[in-house]
Amino acid sequence: MKTQERSEKGSTLVGVERTARILSAIADANSANLTEISRRTELNEATVLRYLGSLAALGYVERFDATQYRLGWEVFRLGQRAFSGQVPSEAVLPTMERLMHEFNETVNFAAHKERSVVILEVVEGRRAIKKVSDVGQSDPWHASALGKALLATMPDSVWRDVVASAGLAELTPHTITTMKKLDAEIEAIRRQGFSVDREEAAEELTCVAAAIPTSDGSASRYALSISFLTHRLTPENLEHAGAQVIAGAREIATKLP
Repeated sequence: MKTQERSEKGSTLVGVERTARILSAIADANSANLTEISRRTELNEATVLRYLGSLAALGYVERFDATQYRLGWEVFRLGQRAFSGQVPSEAVLPTMERLMHEFNETVNFAAHKERSVVILEVVEGRRAIKKVSDVGQSDPWHASALGKALLATMPDSVWRDVVASAGLAELTPHTITTMKKLDAEIEAIRRQGFSVDREEAAEELTCVAAAIPTSDGSASRYALSISFLTHRLTPENLEHAGAQVIAGAREIATKLP
């Protein structure tokens, strides 16, 4: 009996692992065919096809263009539920909506979660051309305003360890790719109270962010940002946006537990 139970438990764990590998492979590729998924997961095509059939029936995977697979609506729904409730919406949305109405640009609220910068809330501007962010999206530590704002609240040894682990990938010609330059950037953020992504994560995009202050001065878990197309942000507007995002971060801080 015990041998049978161990066998069943092992089989179940293998199934869970394979399911996770297949979903991750599709997510990493955005969409993929059977052969590509098989290669990425190192599982044979017959096994992958069997799992894809079950996942498609449950809504976790969607088949399109006859041979391609992508993540299904059920994954999105679960992701939304996972991130909703991380922070009470009533604590952040009024401030985000106020900033959106003032600047008519996309406003983002993010968290430091498991060594990543993860978007928890997004309020999109109403312009025809705008920065679009997705809930659950991860931003780079060294190249995003949100990431740099959070890094600046950490002790030097901690933020350097985070960046060393994540790396300094060159995402655009403007990305900071050395620890020396990032160190100077962190010091500037601490002096002025807000961070700026000057087309460092994506060209034609400038973002302004501030960390949500903590009552005891410890490293912040959350940050708030406004995303501008670069040509819509003058130096005067940049200073004003910085002041407003700092004020917004402080306002949110008073509402968080």
